[in-house]
Amino acid sequence: MAYSGQILALDLARVTGWALGRPGEMPRSGSVTLAKEGASMAAVLSACRRWLDEGLTGNPTIQLVVFEAPLDPSWIKGKTTIGTIRQQIGLCGVVEELLYTRGGYDVREARVADVRNHFLGSNKHKREIAKQYTITACHARGWDPTDDNAADALALWDYQATLLGQAGHHGRLVQA
Repeated sequence: MAYSGQILALDLARVTGWALGRPGEMPRSGSVTLAKEGASMAAVLSACRRWLDEGLTGNPTIQLVVFEAPLDPSWIKGKTTIGTIRQQIGLCGVVEELLYTRGGYDVREARVADVRNHFLGSNKHKREIAKQYTITACHARGWDPTDDNAADALALWDYQATLLGQAGHHGRLVQA
């Protein structure tokens, strides 16, 4: 049986990329600035919850939400701050909490390495180069991401849509 619901893919950060659509159809995408630079973590997390709640209400056919799994802090030591790591993990927690509260969503996470291997054919590129390659790969598919956040969300959406097409339905249904 083909997956008929919409997939919402989220590249979670202060500026969150999103992609939305059904497998086999042209996804929509964009990015949203949750809070101004330097805003408190509470402001970013609260804005994420409000934005996502409104988006889910406005798109009742969303069945699956996938987000990038937070990176293991030991892998990025010296390349980021503890505040950024806490924010990334906090955003994932907010998404899972809201989806649990609303009930009935299939919630998944995907490793950046797996998404890049799928979308770019390699995970060997430095972050900035990988972002440029992701934008180029989106354009090659006829997609026009607004920025690298939207491009990352499109890559994640494509990864998840491909998994559904190849491997059937794996994941966990979140019920209240």
